[in-house]
Amino acid sequence: ICVLKGSGLPEGHQNRKWKGRVVFGGNNVRDEFGLAAVFPEQGSGASYVAASKLLDAVAMLPGNVGEQADAPMAYTQCELGAETEGPTTQTWVELPTYMWPKEWADKGYQRPVVPLRLALYGHPMAGVYWDRFSHARLLKAGFERVPGWECLFVHWKHQVMLSVYVDDFKMA
Repeated sequence: ICVLKGSGLPEGHQNRKWKGRVVFGGNNVRDEFGLAAVFPEQGSGASYVAASKLLDAVAMLPGNVGEQADAPMAYTQCELGAETEGPTTQTWVELPTYMWPKEWADKGYQRPVVPLRLALYGHPMAGVYWDRFSHARLLKAGFERVPGWECLFVHWKHQVMLSVYVDDFKMA
């Protein structure tokens, strides 16, 4: 996927740039027998909107501030199966020929596959693995989960609250 970010900005503006993303074609996933592969239905929590509004309110209190940011290249920061106990299903992908090492073509390979190591956007479980990966890093950094909120964390020492929705972070 390739898009021009800031396309409404004037030519030459520093925030006008082309961005690309490699995406896993989750619409055509097959098992070793060529049958459609099925993944469990899992996703991010539903409390994000309420948590986001709560952090907006906290940020507007006297002496407080708020900030929002996206994690750069979020999913590809974690490996498939990150923070998962036990075995996970391996995913193998076919690379486009322009990404092949020269020796593959020299050896006459026709449709080689390689194990998918990183959680690419589009993989049915990428969001789940990223969620587990990022939450584990937050806990290690001293954040604690807010009971009853799957996306809300608090860091008592630094007196901040953090809401996480996929790769969007909002702090107050």
